[in-house]
Amino acid sequence: MTGSAATNPRRETTRKRRRSFTDRTASVPVTKRGLLIYNPIAGQRDRRRQMSSLIDRQRRRGLELVNAPTSGKGDATEIVRTFLNKGIDLVAVCGGDGTISEVAAGLAGTNVPLGVLPAGTSNVLAIELGIPTMLSRAEELLLTGTPAAYRLGQADHRHFLLWAGVGLDARVMGRMNLVMKRRLGRAGIFFTAASEFLQYEFPNLEIEIDGTAHEATFAVVCRARHYAGHWIIAPQARFGSDTFEVLLFAHRDRAKLFQLFVAMQQGRAAHLSDGLARIVRGRDVEIRSKEKYPVQIQLDGDCVLETPVQCRVGEDEVRILVPSPSAGR
Repeated sequence: MTGSAATNPRRETTRKRRRSFTDRTASVPVTKRGLLIYNPIAGQRDRRRQMSSLIDRQRRRGLELVNAPTSGKGDATEIVRTFLNKGIDLVAVCGGDGTISEVAAGLAGTNVPLGVLPAGTSNVLAIELGIPTMLSRAEELLLTGTPAAYRLGQADHRHFLLWAGVGLDARVMGRMNLVMKRRLGRAGIFFTAASEFLQYEFPNLEIEIDGTAHEATFAVVCRARHYAGHWIIAPQARFGSDTFEVLLFAHRDRAKLFQLFVAMQQGRAAHLSDGLARIVRGRDVEIRSKEKYPVQIQLDGDCVLETPVQCRVGEDEVRILVPSPSAGR
């Protein structure tokens, strides 16, 4: 096709979202304008009707939100950047940690606050920041939350919030059966995880932390205490810190790898006290494969990179709406 007949679907969707700022009328005076970005299939349900209802509720309270569902990886970041020049007051995101991370990347270095509406399988960012995992309660933070600034991690050119994992977890995320995950939630992840666990060849990795090299067969660069929900991976990690807590697993034993995940799930940090793994703190981390092939890397639950990768805490911040200190009193 040529000319006007060759319409780009994504551009047309963006034009419709832009028009929505001026085409709609609210039942009460609009005092704030923003975006509602969401993964329409996050968790185990279709979220479109639920998000439309949320938009209606917020409009009645003076917050006009543009309905902006994502259509694929990276889409959330592009949507945010498209609207930043329009003077939006906030961005709300409903989805899992991967979708939230994409939105945060789009907001990096700006003063526009991010409202988190947890709707994923694990919701680790919400757990770290004390954001309610019940949607109706998290929604209140769009109007009552306090903006708190957090520095973002960087893996080469990509921002991330929580972790950069190399090896097994990245392979699980990269080869996930998304239909099974949507239908069964955590149970759907199990089938892929079990298959990849049984095939894992324990690649030789070199993790250089502040100039010192460490050997590993699986590693996670952590900015969060939690992992896969309420599991504890790095007890001393603090979200937003200017240092990483790097989990290093150096064994080539499938039974010990299984014990590692069981210990993290139990939440008592036994994987560290029992010597299954160790934590090294640092600011600059370089991940290299010593094999003849690159090894996959996941950022915030999405498999998006391969070795070699350099990780550091960047200067860019994102402002996240969190419960006010008085809310828990």
